[in-house]
Amino acid sequence: MLVSSGLTAGRPAFAADSHRTQRAARRTARSIAVRAQKEEAAKGWKFDGSMQRWVRDDRFAGKSLTTVQPLSGTAYTVWPVMWDYLNSKGLKQVEEEEALAMVNKGAVVVDVRLASDYKNEHIAGAISVPMFRETAGNEGWDKVKRFVMGSLAMKATERDPDFLANMEKAIKNKRQQIIVACAVGGTLETVVRVASTGKSAKDPDRSFGRETRSLKACYELMQAGYTNVVHLKGGLSNWRYNGYPTESS
Repeated sequence: MLVSSGLTAGRPAFAADSHRTQRAARRTARSIAVRAQKEEAAKGWKFDGSMQRWVRDDRFAGKSLTTVQPLSGTAYTVWPVMWDYLNSKGLKQVEEEEALAMVNKGAVVVDVRLASDYKNEHIAGAISVPMFRETAGNEGWDKVKRFVMGSLAMKATERDPDFLANMEKAIKNKRQQIIVACAVGGTLETVVRVASTGKSAKDPDRSFGRETRSLKACYELMQAGYTNVVHLKGGLSNWRYNGYPTESS
């Protein structure tokens, strides 16, 4: 007669129980994370025109805008929706040293600034695929936009409808590791480190991180099926400031 020795498939019973407990704990943690994500996504937001930023406002939960049709240019997804998506997908954000190490292993830096800005200066080896272009239309609001921005010594711009098509020409393999960069980078983080205490605290100015063109480009690329997208957190400005190589063309 075989007497039980406390082994289960060659493994002690307590070890099998431990693994089952760990798997259950992981399932529970994933369930909680998914529920928290859905609850976060269900909250509302609005655009604060006086401060020119998106702010959390749960009075608009379930009623907040998800797309906007500007008076000049094409419709676009609002930033809070992009922010939520990028967080849910775990977008990797890197600083200069890590980005350079990735480039040395075959990653490609994609500069999404205006073509003219790229020509003046860009990260050494980066390719140019602008997400925006100078306003091309000649309708009434296009002209108003050019006039207003020109009076501020700035360029009137709009989303480039050929952004994804141009990306497909430049990067033919959607599994290629891409490091997306703009002028200032931006972040998904909603907290800042308090210098006096060294602790992190919620930043009311960052309800949805810090919105930039490179983060918006990351959203569009990931939506289009690019599977290895990375974001350069400090953009060209930090890259240059910290002494990493740049060039012009």
